[in-house]
Amino acid sequence: MRGIAARLDVSATALYQHFESKASILREIRMYGIDLLQAALEPATVLETSTLRLSQLQRSYIAFAQANPWLYTVLMTQEQLDWADMSEEEVARSLRPLRLVRSLIAEGAACGEFRSDIDVERSSFQMWAALHGLCSLLIAGRIAEEHPAFPVTDRAGLIESFVENLLRSTCLS
Repeated sequence: MRGIAARLDVSATALYQHFESKASILREIRMYGIDLLQAALEPATVLETSTLRLSQLQRSYIAFAQANPWLYTVLMTQEQLDWADMSEEEVARSLRPLRLVRSLIAEGAACGEFRSDIDVERSSFQMWAALHGLCSLLIAGRIAEEHPAFPVTDRAGLIESFVENLLRSTCLS
């Protein structure tokens, strides 16, 4: 809570004048972050092909995580949301980015651009999990030139090959 207060340039006590609990503060931050993530992903939806849309969505997701490491961490790696305490609107809002991935994969399958035997649910989960893993490693500094296990000197090249290979392994023949 002190970290959140410091980012907002207020005291931790002041936060509780506007929110009833730590959970409500985190929920509000997450809702805001989900909206920002969704806005970052949306431009990919207007590209010409399903392959281009899904490739760009992946790049946008990774770019969002790298540009917003603290927010991404709050969204994706800190304590679990209590879905039972969320309204239907909050649940729907929280799931929009994942549903966008799912819909792009379904569209690609429906138009024959992706392989015919694709399991849309499983492929969307695999893509989401892989993207999350890469973003978490990048944010944590575990994929960096100076890291002994993953001494990557060309992060942009790594990200590009990751996007291509992930698309190929989850959607393409």
